[in-house]
Amino acid sequence: MIGPLRSLLFVPGTRADRFEKALSTGADAVVFDMEDSVGPAQKDQARGAIAEFLAAGRQAGPHRLIRLNPVHTAFGTADLEFFRGRDGFDGVLLPKVDAPGTLETAARALATSRSGGVASPLLPLLESPRAVLRALEIASADAPVAALLLGAEDLAAALGVTRTMDGEELILARAQIAMAAAAVGAEAIDAVFTHLDDEEGLRRDCARARGVGFGGKMAIHPRQVAIINEAFTPSDAELDQARRTIETYEAALAAGQGVTRLGSDMVELPMVVRARRLIALAGRLR
Repeated sequence: MIGPLRSLLFVPGTRADRFEKALSTGADAVVFDMEDSVGPAQKDQARGAIAEFLAAGRQAGPHRLIRLNPVHTAFGTADLEFFRGRDGFDGVLLPKVDAPGTLETAARALATSRSGGVASPLLPLLESPRAVLRALEIASADAPVAALLLGAEDLAAALGVTRTMDGEELILARAQIAMAAAAVGAEAIDAVFTHLDDEEGLRRDCARARGVGFGGKMAIHPRQVAIINEAFTPSDAELDQARRTIETYEAALAAGQGVTRLGSDMVELPMVVRARRLIALAGRLR
């Protein structure tokens, strides 16, 4: 499987001139897009440009993901057929997923795209009320689910609401997706932030998402990447607190105690588990 994924940067499949630049932004993954950023008349061009670029070999760098068109559409069927047996990508974003069967169909179609017939890791975008309410079913599909992604723009449109800076309209969706991802050991990736010139707003949006269990966020512009990476990277202060929590707990255990305190905070096993996970994440990000 792939990860950790703090930042996923999208690049239109018709803009081959931007592919290398996208890979050099510091994003943890670059998504070569064939869906929203590509018009109907350019789908074939996008498939060909992406396949040619991915087939040219690679240096060390971010994960290379491809976003197909919805599997249930003619364009999605054509994408699956085109990339069957091809290699060069690390995972597949599947938009408009609202049932586990969509993932299973894609996994079967793309199984020959990996060495030994292993299916590509799948990253479903949950963009509808039905998808959000079925998040755990989708996460538990008989397919290699690497992450669940929140598609907030389509979700807001389906609900008939406007996305706000406070994000109250996404509270349930974020919680549902984060819990479903955690239940199966997948990552939870938050929606894009569309206000390109509002860096402080982006930081706040990242903090909200991280606060409910998301590990990363999608980006639609290279200048968003550094902010997102910083927001989803454990800080030095967080790591110092985590180490002190572990040390305090271990000293208490040695003294025959299962619960202790660090300053004004109680320390018991769940806090230690969280601290160890934070330290392990920081180690994987180095």
